[in-house]
Amino acid sequence: MTEITVRSMKEKDIKQAADIHRRVLREGLGQSTKYEIETLFKTFIKKSPKTCIVAEKDGIVVGFIIGFIKEWGFGVERSGWIEMIEVDPKIMGEGIGKMLGEALIQQFKHENQKKFSSDYTANAGDPVFSIIPTLSPGRDHLHNPITN
Repeated sequence: MTEITVRSMKEKDIKQAADIHRRVLREGLGQSTKYEIETLFKTFIKKSPKTCIVAEKDGIVVGFIIGFIKEWGFGVERSGWIEMIEVDPKIMGEGIGKMLGEALIQQFKHENQKKFSSDYTANAGDPVFSIIPTLSPGRDHLHNPITN
């Protein structure tokens, strides 16, 4: 098996990440959107470059995770957030989503976050989002302590 490299997302990765997003939508694995995904990626990379991460195989982006540090919110203390995670449908099930999630959790730890959250719904049926409970087992999807 070819080695997977996990690294920060760069602007040059946006086209490949957007293509993955569109393949996920075509496969019926995600909800349709009304926004321009490339613009969203650029915004997140600018806002939080260290928490936008890609997985690369043979020089090609095969998955990504978009996270950020939420500074404040109603009823939510400063914490890491998982905004989006997607893997090329052709290679789902190879552990790439979990690798991306673990890399993001490590970055949250580096930035002294004690919790991470996401807006995913546990029963949404999205196979990639199924990795989120494994990052903090036994916790609800909204408030997950970051453990060592």
